[in-house]
Amino acid sequence: MEFPKDRSAEPLPQPLAPVAGTVPSWEQARTSAARLRAVQASGLLDSVQEPGFDSLTAVTARLLRCAASFISVVDGERDFYKSQHGFPEALGQARQMQGQTFCHFTLDRDEALVINDTHAQPEWKAVPTVQTLGVRAYVGVPLKSGGQNIGSFCVIDTVPREWTTNELETIRQLAASAARELDLRAALAAARQAAATARGQALSRERVLAVVAHDLRAPLQVIQLSAKLLQRSGGTGHEAVTHRMLSAVGMMTTMVDSLLKSTDAAPHLQPVAVATLAADAVDMMTPMADKFSMKLLLEPLPEATLQVDYGQLVRVLGNLIGNSLKYSPAGSTIRVSGARRGATLDITVTDNGVGMTDEEVARAFEPGWQSESAKARNDGVGLGLGIVQSLVEANHGQVRLESRSGMGTSVTISLPCT
Repeated sequence: MEFPKDRSAEPLPQPLAPVAGTVPSWEQARTSAARLRAVQASGLLDSVQEPGFDSLTAVTARLLRCAASFISVVDGERDFYKSQHGFPEALGQARQMQGQTFCHFTLDRDEALVINDTHAQPEWKAVPTVQTLGVRAYVGVPLKSGGQNIGSFCVIDTVPREWTTNELETIRQLAASAARELDLRAALAAARQAAATARGQALSRERVLAVVAHDLRAPLQVIQLSAKLLQRSGGTGHEAVTHRMLSAVGMMTTMVDSLLKSTDAAPHLQPVAVATLAADAVDMMTPMADKFSMKLLLEPLPEATLQVDYGQLVRVLGNLIGNSLKYSPAGSTIRVSGARRGATLDITVTDNGVGMTDEEVARAFEPGWQSESAKARNDGVGLGLGIVQSLVEANHGQVRLESRSGMGTSVTISLPCT
């Protein structure tokens, strides 16, 4: 079946005027801001022809032996044809059409628009393509993207046609294939956007960390010099305090140097006794525990040596202890314990704080995610556990979290022993 000769130069019938003061529902849908945003977001407007879509329209036209099959994308001014098979040469090359078309009538529908004879109703007969293309039969299945009708999968013929149940089902199934392709594209676009956002957040975080780490060096040097002056003054009663200050400054300097490394740099692995690692982290966080009227209890640890980046692991344990301090009531005891399991050593930080729901546990390591209670407290930006996980994995370890709402939280890092 072919189109008759081009009659675009002949005068067109005028579309039926709507009742005064009313706007047809399809016209409201066509100009809807939400729908037009979905059209733009689909990325289909003015896109190149693609074999995947072209094969669908070609198969449809051949199976049904109709004049043409096409995929239209309708914006506020025109119909753009993502794919077509059977159009007259001029229209096939232009790939777009201005003015009212049958595709507009699908924009407010969920089901296919089926027309057996466009001459049977004045509304259909007044559509310009009835004259310019000789359209006498039409089926249009709405295509959705982002929950909006952005166009339709269409079949037209140049003679009246009683569309059979099998023919209509064939059109619907082929239209569903086109819709699945749109869904896949939307999912891919969303994934790319999410990845770009995540990369941007990570880059922003690393820049902030680099600036903060760089600027921390000066005050750390001041604290270090002041502590050494106190130590040299020979005053009594301050030995433990100055020792703790110098120890903390040393650990902080190591962590600052670690922060200033490239994010792609491998950890600086070195043998570290697990007891030393845990004791240094506890010693560093003890002043904070004292401030909150809590106790840090370091339980006996197995004699074992870990091949890890000392600065990164002190940072990990400090982060976990800090979380426990934030979410535990005054008077609580935060326990740091360890156990050996074959070639693996577990270090666990346990508290009796507010705990977490199952949903919160499932999302706890997502970068940027915060529980509602954390948001209410305005505690950071939700990066802590994500950083813990990335640092532990960089040191060839694993981290797991167990928690019950109102019963406290236990976080364990598992690392290979040497």
